[in-house]
Amino acid sequence: MTTSFSDLVDQANQALEADPLMMNMAEGARPRFEAYYATFSVCSHKVRAVLAERKIPHSGHVLKLFARAEALPENYLPSYVRMRMQGAPNAKMVSAYTGQSSVTSEGFDPCVVPTLVDHETERVIVDSAVICHYLDEHADTGSALIPEALRAEVEHQITLVDQAPHVAVLYGKNPHGDDRPESIAKPIEGVHDRKVSYLRAAKALVPDEAGLQAAYDAKIQKEESAKDFVYDRDSMIEAHERMRDHVAALEQQLSRHDGPWACGFEYTMADIMWSVSLFRLKWLGLAKHWETDGANPRVADYVAKAFMRPSFRQAVIDFPLSTPPSPHLEPEAPYAGELHKTWASMTPPAN
Repeated sequence: MTTSFSDLVDQANQALEADPLMMNMAEGARPRFEAYYATFSVCSHKVRAVLAERKIPHSGHVLKLFARAEALPENYLPSYVRMRMQGAPNAKMVSAYTGQSSVTSEGFDPCVVPTLVDHETERVIVDSAVICHYLDEHADTGSALIPEALRAEVEHQITLVDQAPHVAVLYGKNPHGDDRPESIAKPIEGVHDRKVSYLRAAKALVPDEAGLQAAYDAKIQKEESAKDFVYDRDSMIEAHERMRDHVAALEQQLSRHDGPWACGFEYTMADIMWSVSLFRLKWLGLAKHWETDGANPRVADYVAKAFMRPSFRQAVIDFPLSTPPSPHLEPEAPYAGELHKTWASMTPPAN
């Protein structure tokens, strides 16, 4: 018996612990879009920032990416994975690991966030970059974030951010000095082995579903590769060098014009992507790439504006549990937002 689209989504929703957030919604209205994201996730930050900047009505499901007692991480639940796979029915599954989270380089990961459901077209959309484009194209509120006159330039900046090794510098130590906040650095040790354990438990729940079996096997292979990567000194040195070059690329881009934003005088999707990236680097203690010895001064000026954007504050800085405590975020800074202390008692994400 074939499961209908609405039943597939309903089954995924029923397995989630928390009620959805109703964002920008008129009372009693049913949203066209349902977004599945997590609190502390760079890719989720990108999608939430687009939703906030365009003021798009939607229901938002905040998935719990850490095991609770005997419960699996919610992004590993068969009902969620089954629904998410509808967004990439013929995609090459993830297998290798480069320290990035880009589908273009890694392949399709069936067990991560974000995911978007469009009830009007009965589509599941996956990959944060694709989701952001889709929302911008289909939203009927706010202004387009990819103006046609700037399309090529904006797309290039989006690709640069998408290819940065954000995952590597979160999960792996910098061989030249680990500046990651203690709230994540210590508990994240051994996380890949824990992920594999959870994935095998999830796989055991669906012994007769060949598609899900293959999906979990691909994810397990990715996590085994990730463990090798983040404990390899040369790989991590290269990842941090790429992050240094990543910031320098924005400095070069900003030097090409006199405008305040990445592509000139208009705030675009490129600025959302760069803001998310730079805030994560700031949180990790990697703001030295623009705060030390006058390095990349245009980036320093850019950060001061970008972190104050109301939509960015709503989607990232002030979103509940989105900003774990970090000694690299000065409490008195105007962009510091709410540092949710309860994060320190949680186990690290299993994305």
